[in-house]
Amino acid sequence: MIILISFIVIIIDFITKLIISNNLVMNTSVEIIPNFFSLTYTHNYGGAWSIFNNNTLAITIISFIVIIGIIYYLLKNKVTKKIEIIGYSLLLGGAIGNFIDRIVYGYVIDFFDFYIFGYDFPIFNIADIGIVVGIVLLMVTMILEVYKNDNKCN
Repeated sequence: MIILISFIVIIIDFITKLIISNNLVMNTSVEIIPNFFSLTYTHNYGGAWSIFNNNTLAITIISFIVIIGIIYYLLKNKVTKKIEIIGYSLLLGGAIGNFIDRIVYGYVIDFFDFYIFGYDFPIFNIADIGIVVGIVLLMVTMILEVYKNDNKCN
C-alpha cells in the first residue's frame, strides 16, 4: 500500500510539473483566482522556503538521506495504522518526487502560488504537498499516541 500511494504521488507530481514546464514561460504567472491563487512557473534551487538556496548538492544529499531513512524505518518497523501508512506514503512520494527533479534538472519545479491574507506564500508543488501533509499526519499519530498513553496512566 505504501509503495502504491507513494508511486501515485510521484506520478501526479511528475505530470503536473511536465504540464507546467511545457505550457508556461519561466517566471510567469497565470492568475486563476484574482489576488489569491496563480500558477507561477519557477525553479527552486533550495529547499522549502528556498532554504539552502543555490546549494543543490547539500539539499540533494539531505533528500537522499531522508528517503533512505524512511525506507529503512518502514522495512524495520511494521506500520499498520492507516493514518501512518498514508503519512509515510505521502512523505516518501513527495521526497522522491522532488529528489528526482534535483537529480535530473538540478532544481525543483514549483508552480502553486498563493497570496493569503496579504502574505505571498512560497511557491510549491504536488511533492511539497505530499511532504507537508505526510508530516502533519505523522505528527497527529504521535500526538494521539502520547494522549492515549497519558490517559492509560491516569
